Amino acid sequence: MQAELNKILKYINRPYPIQILDKYIWWDTFGIALLIAIAINLLQPFGMNELHINYKYLLLSGFGVIYAFVNILYYLSFEKFFKNHKWTVKNEIVASFVLFFIAGIFNWLYAISWIPAFSCTYISFLKFQYYTLVFGALPVVFFSLFIENRNLKNSIKYSELINSEIEKQVCKPENKTLQLNGYSINAEQILYFNSYQNYVDIYIVQEDKLTTLLLRYTFKQLLIQLADYPFFIQCHKSYIVNKNKIVKTEGNSQGLLLYLDNCKNTIPVSRSYINVLKNQFTNSN
Repeated sequence: MQAELNKILKYINRPYPIQILDKYIWWDTFGIALLIAIAINLLQPFGMNELHINYKYLLLSGFGVIYAFVNILYYLSFEKFFKNHKWTVKNEIVASFVLFFIAGIFNWLYAISWIPAFSCTYISFLKFQYYTLVFGALPVVFFSLFIENRNLKNSIKYSELINSEIEKQVCKPENKTLQLNGYSINAEQILYFNSYQNYVDIYIVQEDKLTTLLLRYTFKQLLIQLADYPFFIQCHKSYIVNKNKIVKTEGNSQGLLLYLDNCKNTIPVSRSYINVLKNQFTNSN
C-alpha cells in the first residue's frame, strides 16, 4: 500500500509541460471547445435528448463556447501569476479542477438563462458542476496525458542524441578572461549563470570547490557580454551554461536537465532551447 502511495506521489510531483505557445493555446482552447460542442450535440447526455426547444443544437453548442472563454481566462491568469512557477502534474490537476468549477458556474448560469428546462436551484447548480466535471474531464485529461507523454518521448530522444555527442566531445581549454562589473573571471572556471530580476549568480569552480558570485547585472546585459564566448549557451530564459562543463543530459516532459562537472545542481533546458543545445554539439563534433 505504501509503495503504491509513493508511486502516486512521485507521479503527481513530476514536472508537467507548461503549454503557453500559441499553437497549444489555440488547440487546447478552440480544439477542445469544438469537440465538446460536437459531443454534446451528438450524445446529448444528462437528459438533454428530451429537450424540445428552438435552436436546440445552437444552444447546446454554447457550452463549448463557455469552455473556450474560461480557458482563455485561465491562460491569461497563468501568464501573469504562474508562468515562473515550477509546474507539476499535481498543479495541473488542481488547476483543471478549478477550471471545471468555474466553467460549471458559467454553464449553469447559461443554462438557466437560455434553456427553459433548467431552473435556478442549488440542486441544478450541483448537477451542472457534476456534468461539467464528468463531461469536461475526459477530453482535457486525454490531451494532457497525450501532450505529456509526447514531450517526454521527444525529450528522451534528444537527450540520448546529445549524450552521444557529449561522449565524442574533446574540450579545449578556454584561456579567456571575462570582465563583469570590475571582476576578472577565468571563463574556463565558470559552470553556469542564473539570472533573476536584475541580479546574476555566477557559479564558479576554483580548486575543485563550487563558489557563487552575485552581481547586479541584467540578463540582457549578460547575453551581450557573452557574445564573444561561443561555449556559453543560453538554455533557459534565466540560465546560461558552459557547454564544456556538461557531462550528461536527462529528458523530462518539460525539456531537459543538464548535469555539470563538479556540480550537484541540475540545470533546466526549456523545450524551446533543446534544438539550440543539440546544434551546438552536433556542429562542433
